[in-house]
Amino acid sequence: MNLLRKYWQDLGFAVGLLVCFYLMFNLESLPQLQVILWLSFVAILLHQFEEYRWPGYFAGLFNQVIFKSEWPERYPLNKQSAMMINLIIAYVFYLLPLLFPSIVWLGLAPIMMGFFQVIWHGVFANLKAKSLYNPGLFSSLFLHVPIGIWYLSYMNKHSLINPTDWIVGMIYFIVAVYILIVKGNMWLRNKNSLHSFSKKQLGSYHN
Repeated sequence: MNLLRKYWQDLGFAVGLLVCFYLMFNLESLPQLQVILWLSFVAILLHQFEEYRWPGYFAGLFNQVIFKSEWPERYPLNKQSAMMINLIIAYVFYLLPLLFPSIVWLGLAPIMMGFFQVIWHGVFANLKAKSLYNPGLFSSLFLHVPIGIWYLSYMNKHSLINPTDWIVGMIYFIVAVYILIVKGNMWLRNKNSLHSFSKKQLGSYHN
């Protein structure tokens, strides 16, 4: 568990590279929708790598800037909660659409989350931190957005999306964000957590 807690984001980066190699060698034989969904999965893995490994100081910004924490190294977000929340998001929320590609709203919700990342990192977090960049913004702009536009364009072009998909997808997205991110951070917060972030993961946001 200690190894996973320390290297989960690096494992995600490696998985992302393997998926890219798989797509490169099988591009012509795979349905386009499947390619888009695989790339969406890769996007969240690289997004998490950007947040927690390189440059990797998202945890410090989240705890110190957003929550004004007295213990930014472990509260409210800590290494354990970050790992658990992000693994579920990547390997459940983003992989389910690949298992059930015909369920449109299941794939639409992660796409919505990708667009939401731009608002969170590009507007909300930057305004709070009085900055132009924070870890997660690059992958949001250059991976989540173009992949999301590609997905929506494909679905509309082939008439695969309807108003019900939009409604159910939006509800699913909101519920997922609320349970996994909002409530997840509340349930797993612990002022006495032994799983503190490293100085690198705090960046300049530490006491």
